[in-house]
Amino acid sequence: MDRNLKIAICDDEKPIRDHIKKCVLEIDPFVTVEQYQDAASMVSASFDADILFLDIRMPGMDGMKAARILRTMGNRTVIVFVTAMEEYVFKAFDVGAVQYIVKPFDRNRLIDTIKKAMVLAEEKINIDSALAQLNGSDEVKRSITIRSGGINRRVILAEILYAEVLEHRIILHMKDKERIEYYGKMSDLEKAAGEDFFRVHRAYLINLAGVRSYDSKAVTVSGEDIPVARGKYRELVKAYLSYHTRKENL
Repeated sequence: MDRNLKIAICDDEKPIRDHIKKCVLEIDPFVTVEQYQDAASMVSASFDADILFLDIRMPGMDGMKAARILRTMGNRTVIVFVTAMEEYVFKAFDVGAVQYIVKPFDRNRLIDTIKKAMVLAEEKINIDSALAQLNGSDEVKRSITIRSGGINRRVILAEILYAEVLEHRIILHMKDKERIEYYGKMSDLEKAAGEDFFRVHRAYLINLAGVRSYDSKAVTVSGEDIPVARGKYRELVKAYLSYHTRKENL
């Protein structure tokens, strides 16, 4: 594996978070550890930890709901549930959790669980890398999973021409002319889409690969003129030039 693991710990009790972090760093001092005291601050489309230690019962959004949201958005992190009540764990299989630990912790059990989670995370990274090589690409095609029309759908980000917000819904305009609608936040989609996309307007996010022309008032994507917000033009030019510099390896 070419990179260090990223581990997140979400628990409303700081002593619990600190204890898990201490044990994690004893096993591998080179991992990156992020801590969250509530699920709402953790859940977003940009969340990308390799392993997540997630408390089930927390004020506000509970861990089970947070896990479902992450899975709906296509997140594949290895989830380890943390709970004081073992019976809650039976629901964990619905969201693909692979391990659980019970409070108060047995230190040996905790260490063993962390090691198993690390092995699973490394296996997932290696599989993704192997798939990328088979696909002839540096990375597996990046995607998001959304709920549209009552079903969960995987959407390849590169296939999106642009996205717009309309009455609390996001409409994805795809390369094959399909329009996909779902409820979500444009800010979350923007984070997930990455630097190949640019927010030209509060209501529009464009795929820079689809840009055919632009000026200070509008950008043309696949024949559609999309407004450029006041003050966004210079940022658009920089993002467009940066995109082509990356793609052409200049």
